[in-house]
Amino acid sequence: MLTPPGQPLNAATPGRALVGAINPPTQVVLARSVAQPADPERLVAALRRIWQHTFARDTFTLVTALIATDWQDLQPGIDAANRPAAGANVVAGVGVAVGGSADEPENFCLADAGTLHVNWLCLIDPDRDTVTVYTGDGQFWALYPLAG
Repeated sequence: MLTPPGQPLNAATPGRALVGAINPPTQVVLARSVAQPADPERLVAALRRIWQHTFARDTFTLVTALIATDWQDLQPGIDAANRPAAGANVVAGVGVAVGGSADEPENFCLADAGTLHVNWLCLIDPDRDTVTVYTGDGQFWALYPLAG
C-alpha cells in the first residue's frame, strides 16, 4: 500500500463513492456509484474479496461486473439466500445492485472528477491488478494491489 503522508486510510471519512476502471494512459474512467456511505478502507477490502473469491483473480471480469450496474452496496459473499431485504437485486458474490440502473456508467476524464459530487473514486487498473483511490476532486489518495 502506498498512502500519502498525513492521510492515513483509517482516517478517511465515509461518503458517496464511485467504483470502476481507469485507463492509465488516457486517464479515462468508467465507473458506477455505490449508494451506501463508503470509505476507501471498506471499499478496497470488498473489492479484494470479490476479485479473489468471486472472480478467481480475473480483474477484467471484476471490472465488467462492477460497471454493469449501479450498486446499493458491495457485499462479498452475498447470495440470494442471505439477501438484505425482500426483492433486493442480489448479484451473487458481488453485492446488491440498484434496480433499474440500466443507464450507461459514468464516463469522464479523471481531471473532471470534481464535477461528479462524490467523496471517493476507487478505480481499478486491470493491467496492473491495482486499485487507486482518489478523493472526489480527483486527487490521488492511495494505491493498493488487489492481491493485498
